[in-house]
Amino acid sequence: MLFLHLHIKSYVMKKEFIIFLLLVAMSTHAKTTYIPTYRSYLHIVNGSDTTAVENNLEDLELSDANGMFTLRIEHEEVTEEKVRDIKRAKRAAGMMSLSAVMSGISTAFSNNSLQYMVRSKNTELTATLADIYTTNAEAEQLLTIDLWLDNTSNSELMICDIERGLTWWVLPNQSIRFKLNNPEASRLRISDPKNDHVRYVSAMAGSKVTKYEIKWEDDTQWIRPIFKKPSNTSSYTLAYYLSISKIDYTETVMSIEQYNELIKEQKKANR
Repeated sequence: MLFLHLHIKSYVMKKEFIIFLLLVAMSTHAKTTYIPTYRSYLHIVNGSDTTAVENNLEDLELSDANGMFTLRIEHEEVTEEKVRDIKRAKRAAGMMSLSAVMSGISTAFSNNSLQYMVRSKNTELTATLADIYTTNAEAEQLLTIDLWLDNTSNSELMICDIERGLTWWVLPNQSIRFKLNNPEASRLRISDPKNDHVRYVSAMAGSKVTKYEIKWEDDTQWIRPIFKKPSNTSSYTLAYYLSISKIDYTETVMSIEQYNELIKEQKKANR
């Protein structure tokens, strides 16, 4: 009976280890990266006049037509270091989750009640830590957003947060920074001390980072494959490529022939 117990335990442990090795092999097979998506919108209302701008870049700026102030949305940049931080956090979360699974298996095959109690507590702690690691990894992917207001007038400006009821005073030629949630829609009332000039501002912004498999990357673009499943088959096949600009994050469809030609030209240039 003891032999059977040890045999089953050994089999389960080996099986889990093999699964772990397969997961590692799969995760390292293709080059991956995290590419940001930004959306920003600014709107100034001056009586019956309105001015609005929007884009999908890291920064967006809009100035009051009469020179009272300038608004600027700034998204956190996804640098190579940021991508490494995300990947490190993801790996740590994955390893801790695996540790929690292995600890649970070890607990199930305890030899006595004392060993079971000790391993059970260890499994509980490991599972809690795995959850914390996962939460931290998800937080690493959440990009920060700042809203800057520059007072470009010769007077103090009163800034009121319409949603939260908060008020700030900004001196001439000074700036104030608001930390926005991601995403967030903020509404501000901006005026001079005497309320002779009143503006209403809407600032909306959101961003995310998405993990993609990358086939090619240079200083100007990422190129990722797009797979589709034809209606007459159950497997996915390469349909085309998508080029994502590192300058303005626009996406351009690239055929398989165009991609192959690009790689051929690059190989010639590197000879």
